[in-house]
Amino acid sequence: MIHRIFYFLITISPKTKRWFWNKWYTIFALKAPNPEFRFMNYGYDKDGFHPELTSSDEKERFPIQLYHHIATLVNLKGKSVLEVGSGRGGGAAYIAQNLHPAHMTGIDISKTAVELCNSIYNIDNINFAVGDSENMPFDNEQFDAVINVESSHCYGSMQSFLGETFRILKP
Repeated sequence: MIHRIFYFLITISPKTKRWFWNKWYTIFALKAPNPEFRFMNYGYDKDGFHPELTSSDEKERFPIQLYHHIATLVNLKGKSVLEVGSGRGGGAAYIAQNLHPAHMTGIDISKTAVELCNSIYNIDNINFAVGDSENMPFDNEQFDAVINVESSHCYGSMQSFLGETFRILKP
């Protein structure tokens, strides 16, 4: 029965879908504020793929490997990078500390999640802000790269998200 209610809520309309996921992740951040829990993605594994991690990162190897795999497809060193759907901030923090962008920005629809990230991460080249994937609060051509890991299920319109992504990316 609960799964039917859940399915109904996320399929009524794009607006309802976005409302539901905002509430879901807000409650999640409130109920699980543990700073040790930095990632929410499923992770990535491949034979022979083992990026070197610090001992403190080792416990989250598979989620970090997903970020590492995606974020190293291009050279981010010295670039301005945006993560849309930054969640608990672990991915953005990993990129900021290990792949050396000039600046890393993470946006999320949940104000509570953003507040949690800002309280956990004290890294010079990173900031977190509340932001809408379909109406991003940035100037045209502001970022060199956009990262999106397992958050598009929250978007009301993939077409709007992609349009915004193209708008804020530098040519």
